[in-house]
Amino acid sequence: MTFRRPILGRILLRMRSLAATPAPATRPTPADDDAPGAWPGPAPRPHAAPIQLVPDDAGPAAAYIQPVPDKRRFPAPSSPEAVIERLRQRIRTRRLSARTEETYLRWARRYIDFHGRRHPAALGRIELHRFVAHLVEREGLSAQSVNQAASSVAFMYRELYGQELGGRDGARGKEPDVLPKYATPQEIGRVLARLCGLPLVASMLMYGSGTRIAETLAVRVKDVSLENRELHVRSGKGARDRTTVIASAAMPMLREQIRSVAALHAGDLAAGGGWAPLPGALHRKDPRAGWDLGWQYLFPSTKTSVDEKTGRRGRRHLHATVVQCAVKRAARAAGVPRPVTCHILRHCFATELLRNGCDIKLLQRLMGHRDLRTTSRYLHILDRPGVAVVSPLDRLPSLPAEDAAP
Repeated sequence: MTFRRPILGRILLRMRSLAATPAPATRPTPADDDAPGAWPGPAPRPHAAPIQLVPDDAGPAAAYIQPVPDKRRFPAPSSPEAVIERLRQRIRTRRLSARTEETYLRWARRYIDFHGRRHPAALGRIELHRFVAHLVEREGLSAQSVNQAASSVAFMYRELYGQELGGRDGARGKEPDVLPKYATPQEIGRVLARLCGLPLVASMLMYGSGTRIAETLAVRVKDVSLENRELHVRSGKGARDRTTVIASAAMPMLREQIRSVAALHAGDLAAGGGWAPLPGALHRKDPRAGWDLGWQYLFPSTKTSVDEKTGRRGRRHLHATVVQCAVKRAARAAGVPRPVTCHILRHCFATELLRNGCDIKLLQRLMGHRDLRTTSRYLHILDRPGVAVVSPLDRLPSLPAEDAAP
C-alpha cells in the first residue's frame, strides 16, 4: 500500500485547490424566459456534480472521491404564463395529441390558480395533494377526472422541473370498475330513424364501424374504400392507425356523401378556397396535396376558415358537438329510457360483434385497443346471468311468469 499514498495525496491536494478557487457568481438575467423569479445562489455548472472531500484523518479506503447526488431543479420559467407556454412547447415536442395538450394545459392553469398563482417551482408534492383533495371533497369530481388532473400536474413537474410527483403515492384515486353502457339494436334503430344529414352518416359509421367521434370526423375521402368495404382510421387514439369494416347498409349514404363533398369542393375551388389542412409538414413536401379531393374531410364544416400553417382558406371537419347534440336530441325524441351518446354507439358495435361470435383478438384490432383487457370488458354481455339462473320470485305460484325476450 506504500506505492498508493503519494497518488492519493496528490489527488487530495488537487481537490483542495479546486475547492479553494471561487466559482464565478453568475445569475440569470431577468429578461431570460428561463430565469426563475427567485433562483438562490450562483448558477451551477450544467453537468457537474458537486464533489465531497475526504478529511485528513480518514483511512486509505475512504480516500476515494464520492460524488454527491445533484438534486437541483431544472431552470424554470419566470412567470405562470411562461410556465404554460413552456409546457405547451414540451407537449408539442413529445408529439402528443391536441386533446391531450388542451387537457394538460387546462389542469395546469387550474393548479396554478388554486394556489394563488404562485410559481410551480415553489410548490411540490404537498400542494399537489391539497389540490387533489379539493377536487374530491369540494368539487366532487370522479376518480377518472381526479386522476387526469394528477397526471397533468405530474407531467408538468416531470418535464419542466425534473421532479417525479406521479405514481401510486396517494395523489391518484382508485377508479371504479364500470361496465360499458349498452343499448339494444331496437333502441339504436329508433335513434337512427330520427337523425338526418351528416349526423346520420357519422352515427352509422360509429355504430357500424366502431369508430370514436374524433376518429369519425377526421376521416378524409381517401380513407374510405367502398370497393373493399374498408375504413382506414388515421392517427387514432394513441397515434395508431387501423382498418375497420364498413357496413353494407352504410354504403349508399357514403357514396352520396362523397358526391356531396366533391360538389362542395368544386365550388370552393371556384371561389378561391378548397384547401384542406394537412398533417405535419406535408404542405411543404407536397404543396398541392391540400387541393386534392382525397384530402378533403368526409364531414366538412359548413363554414370556411384559414389554415394557420399555410394561410390558405378551406374547410375543416365538422365540430363534434354538432353530432353529439343531434344524437342526444334523437334519443330523447325516440323515447329511449337509457342514455345514448356517440361513444355508446361504439360500445354497442363491440357488444353486438361479441354476441354474434366475433373473436376477441379481431375485435381488439377493429376497436384499436392497445391492451386486450380493455376489450375483455365487453364480455359482460356474454355472461348473462339471467339465462341460467331462475329468480326466487319466479317460483312463487301467486305471480304469473313472463318469458324473457331473446
